[in-house]
This record gives sequence, structure tokens and C-alpha cells, in this order.
Amino acid sequence: MEALYGVSSGNFDIKSPADKFFTSFTDDIDSTFDIISKEKITESVGWEKRTVTLNMCGNLVSDSYNTFKATITVTPKEDETDGSRVVWTVEYEKIRHDIGDPMWIIDILINYLKETDEYLCM
Repeated sequence: MEALYGVSSGNFDIKSPADKFFTSFTDDIDSTFDIISKEKITESVGWEKRTVTLNMCGNLVSDSYNTFKATITVTPKEDETDGSRVVWTVEYEKIRHDIGDPMWIIDILINYLKETDEYLCM
């Protein structure tokens, strides 16, 4: 039987400078994820450390998960010309044991982050 609680995390590099990426990413994040979460999802934004915490509920999320929280941190690489690193952590609680892990939501989030980087580098 699968656990009800879970944590998934990872990281990837981007070409954009950390400040530019973080500002772009957080500017309109609530409307970006309307299809997944019917309520405002931004729980906190830490500009100094470039960290945002998203708490998604409603719509597609609440059908399967009691909680779904994602924390994203963007840090510059040592040489600012080398871009930045995105570190993400997702914590979730399933409503039942037969619910799968939320990889589809995580994929949407990661794709959005990578598309934001591509757009900023055009």
C-alpha cells in the first residue's frame, strides 16, 4: 500500500539570471495555474532568497490530494553569466491510498519553469 504523504524534489539549470527569472516567474503565477487550482496559490514570496511557496487546492488538486505544496528557489550560479539553478520541492498528502503520486502536476510546474526560462532567453 502506498503512503498517503510524500515528498519529491529536484533541480535543474536555467540560462536566465536569477533575479530576472524569479521576477518573471512570480509576476503572474496565480493565473498561470488557474486550471489546477481555483484559489490563489501563492503562500509566500521571499525576494531576498528568491523562494516562493505555492499551496494548491481546489479543482484538479483537491480531487486527489488534501494538500499540495511546492517550494521553488532560484539561485545564481557562481558566475552570473552562467545562469541560475532552480531547486523545487513538492510535499503532498493523498486523500486515499489508491491515488498515485502527483507527477502530472510536478511535470506541469517544471515545464512552466523551463518555458519561462526559454521565453526570457529569446
